[in-house]
Amino acid sequence: MKAYRPEIDGLRAISVIAVILYHAEFTIAGHTLLRGGYIGVDVFFVISGFLISQILLKEIEATGRIDFLKFYARRARRILPALFTVIFATIPFAYYLLLPSELLDFANSIGSSLLFGSNIYFYFTAAQYGEPSTLLKPFLHTWSLSVEEQFYIGFPFLLLIVRRYLKSRFLPCVLLVASLSFVLCVVTVRHDPQQAFYSPLTRAWELLAGTLLAYHEVRRGRTRPRPLLAAAGLILVLGSLIFFGKDTVHPGRLTLIPVIGTCLVLAFAGQQNAAGRLLASRPAALTGLVSYSLYLWHYPVFAFWRLTSLNFDNGDKLLAIAVTVLVAVVSFVVIEKPFRHTRRSRALWITLSSSVVTIAAAVLSAITMAGYPHRLDEVYSPLAQTNEARLESTFLSLNDNIQAGKPIIFIIGDSHARNWSIALKNYIDTDRYQIVAISYLNCMVEIKNDIVKAPSRASIYDKYCIPFEKYINDKSLLSRTKAIFLTSLRPFEYTVNPFRFELLSWMKSHSDDARIFVFGNYFQLDESHSCLGLMFQRKSDASICLREATYPPANQPLEQLPFFPSDLAFTYVDIVKLHCDYDKEKCLTSSRGVPFITDWNHLTAEFLTTLIGDILEKRTADLRGDGLLDFLVPPHARQSERTASSQPNAGRTSSASP
Repeated sequence: MKAYRPEIDGLRAISVIAVILYHAEFTIAGHTLLRGGYIGVDVFFVISGFLISQILLKEIEATGRIDFLKFYARRARRILPALFTVIFATIPFAYYLLLPSELLDFANSIGSSLLFGSNIYFYFTAAQYGEPSTLLKPFLHTWSLSVEEQFYIGFPFLLLIVRRYLKSRFLPCVLLVASLSFVLCVVTVRHDPQQAFYSPLTRAWELLAGTLLAYHEVRRGRTRPRPLLAAAGLILVLGSLIFFGKDTVHPGRLTLIPVIGTCLVLAFAGQQNAAGRLLASRPAALTGLVSYSLYLWHYPVFAFWRLTSLNFDNGDKLLAIAVTVLVAVVSFVVIEKPFRHTRRSRALWITLSSSVVTIAAAVLSAITMAGYPHRLDEVYSPLAQTNEARLESTFLSLNDNIQAGKPIIFIIGDSHARNWSIALKNYIDTDRYQIVAISYLNCMVEIKNDIVKAPSRASIYDKYCIPFEKYINDKSLLSRTKAIFLTSLRPFEYTVNPFRFELLSWMKSHSDDARIFVFGNYFQLDESHSCLGLMFQRKSDASICLREATYPPANQPLEQLPFFPSDLAFTYVDIVKLHCDYDKEKCLTSSRGVPFITDWNHLTAEFLTTLIGDILEKRTADLRGDGLLDFLVPPHARQSERTASSQPNAGRTSSASP
């Protein structure tokens, strides 16, 4: 019978505590604690690879075969009951708190986790682990469970094939596969970090590191505990948790540090040395026993707490952790432990099967009903939603029928370029100028040899990056460009797309001395909240979003911001100052039923159209002085032109003297 090793549970405790603290994001004096806490998942991978491989290797050594049914039944008992409990518990919260698009994503994430593929789902939906938006996805953390489950599915077959056909070559085969996986990881993380993060192929080497250790123990017995090596391993793990951060390339070469550290602890820690005794202490071991339930519950608890709290501060985080511990312990005692050890197999499988059917039905219902959009009707009317969606869908067709020889106004930017372009086209003098609207949303822009390259970070962004690269390199367009409008998230602060002002300089150098206008942002929320979410949860209009807006501050000294281009001549258009002089009581919050933002920062097309018109109408003198009215036409002037053009003989003048 396998001897219980409490130090392994102690290592699990360190891992799960690190992950929970990482996702909590405690801040002290402006510093976030344990920025390398994500390494806890890598430690879990090594432990899982070690324990699962040990079970399978012992079985195949003893019997020459693997009882797949028994193996997968054990895995199901271990994983599914607690997972299904969390799913059932979170579905009501999701229905009452998540927007339709978020509920749809939630349903898809649950469905993909049932199919052991949530890591693949999150990769293809461009969920960037660790970013604020992904902290609101209640089941993002199941990506690691899917990686492990994919290992459980594939590894036993690989083991059996190697054992049956390659006999004594198991060790070199595992070493080869692990090495290939590691090389693939190091190469992939350079050009596609998210693929390297989520892919089982780039994570396999971490699990196989545990396999190599298990193989050594099964063939030669447990290595004698060694205090220095056990302590060194623990230091490597703890050091990684403390010193790794957001900028650490991960997974990659440096990930070897915690992986090797975990292997050293597993190999050499024991009751005979300090590291082993520390890990085997009762608090650590008990925490490790509950680690799976803690891991399952913490992410949805944090996600829903963040969604409903306007200020998820350290006090809220402590309460969220306390709730997580409470429900995890209850889940462990009532669900995980009884189901894992029950002898009532028939009842177990009936329960699990009915749970799968029920969850699948809920998932399919949410997907079929598109996230139940009727829930929003009270705060955002269907007509307003439809009109806004229709406007936003026109962006990709704005560049149709570009006329040769006509002066150009370029509108460029990140995701903000879409609605700004749609709104600005209503006020650009299209009799004189041709609009070219392009977005570098998730394009990896680089200027080299006087050519702009802009491959997309994922195929779903090709619809932006391919036109962007096409039009930005068209020298015939650039040569007749008279104005360039930059519409970007926090243009002088946002760390993504730092090339934007270099790009503007390059465009200007190829233009007919184009004027550059940088448009400021309207009021924004913090990244943890969406305006529509606040409206939906509190059954309020968009005024709640304006009240809670944290950006931009009035009279912000632009020159002191990190990306302010002091060597570039441009005009800054401060739309908040022009519209309402930062007095929230005077600022618009919606237009024709459409709130000014629906997420945390993107202005809606309908609202922008109204806002720009309001500014052009009321601040004509200021804009004329800045030169913007050389390219934009105020609404009253546009209306006068239309009225005049509709009159007989309109616009005709006599050349004869009176």
